[in-house]
Amino acid sequence: MADTPVTTAESNTHPDGLSDPPAPYLNGSLFHRRIEFHPARKPFTGFSYGGGDFRLETLNPSSESQRPGSNQGGGLVALAGKKPDRSEFLENGLDPELSFGITFWRIGAGLENLGNTCFLNSVLQCLTYTEPLAAYLQSGKHQTSCRTAGFCALCAIQKHVRRALESTGRILAPKDLVSNLRCISRNFRNARQEDAHEYMVNLLESMHKCCLPSGVPSESPSAYEKSLVHKIFGGRLRSQVKCMQCSFCSNKFDPFLDLSLEIVKAESLYKALAHFTAKEHLDGGEAQYQCQRCKQKVRALKQLTVHKAPYVLTIHLKRFGSHKLGQKIDKKVQFEPTLDLKPFVSGPYEGDLKY
Repeated sequence: MADTPVTTAESNTHPDGLSDPPAPYLNGSLFHRRIEFHPARKPFTGFSYGGGDFRLETLNPSSESQRPGSNQGGGLVALAGKKPDRSEFLENGLDPELSFGITFWRIGAGLENLGNTCFLNSVLQCLTYTEPLAAYLQSGKHQTSCRTAGFCALCAIQKHVRRALESTGRILAPKDLVSNLRCISRNFRNARQEDAHEYMVNLLESMHKCCLPSGVPSESPSAYEKSLVHKIFGGRLRSQVKCMQCSFCSNKFDPFLDLSLEIVKAESLYKALAHFTAKEHLDGGEAQYQCQRCKQKVRALKQLTVHKAPYVLTIHLKRFGSHKLGQKIDKKVQFEPTLDLKPFVSGPYEGDLKY
């Protein structure tokens, strides 16, 4: 029997749950030359404003003078203004609690798969690099005031984010969140494949409940105003039904943490949003809607729009549809680096709403 080159991997696990990256040991017959890696001599100090292959652009500028391209002399412009105080944040609809920022100078830890936990790892990585959330968690504000008995999802995320960002080049095992999977939702099972979007929705809901003051119902209007989760990810949808006879409009508003978009008939994110906010005839155009003003059955149009845009927009593409049960939609959905949400918003916004 011929000898077969064998690749083995060893990892050194530390008491804190971190592991060193696997080190491969290859049979010498596989390569003629040994590949050696040397530490970088010059440390990475972050990005600078001058030169480079990137540019900085201010999204949602507050005035024409701040708009990209207003520099008459050409080149990059660093828009340096005074740091807004509490009153200016309130005037612009921003929460002072989110007024501080964070700069990710280095990439944090990788995450170990603890048995079909890729769905959990992908969500954790997204949340770790969500700037306003990471900045708040790094401040340690919640942990000092937490009154949650038992497992606290927000404390667990805070601990994870802090360890991940301090462990560049290491492998982190998110054991605390995996072992408490059923605290997030009773429908989840360990070592079973789960849906990443479902986990994210339940995790954010659990975090939302953990950051509320005692005695505040999680679905009350005051909860949405006080919740850190809704301050960052929360928006409001408007469902409007318009009578085709008297033009009377009936509006209903509902909070949301993400937008779930159908992609069966959409080739791009923009078209998916256009389908999501498109007007539709109720009951196929038949006179079946009871108008509050006409007091009779009439034909009506229904439209769903974003009434209040979130601070951080989360979009979920529905890759499982009812047209073919159980079959994943693996089509490519195009999107641009910047998304202007303004065409799909019904709220009173001036200027752009770019993400």
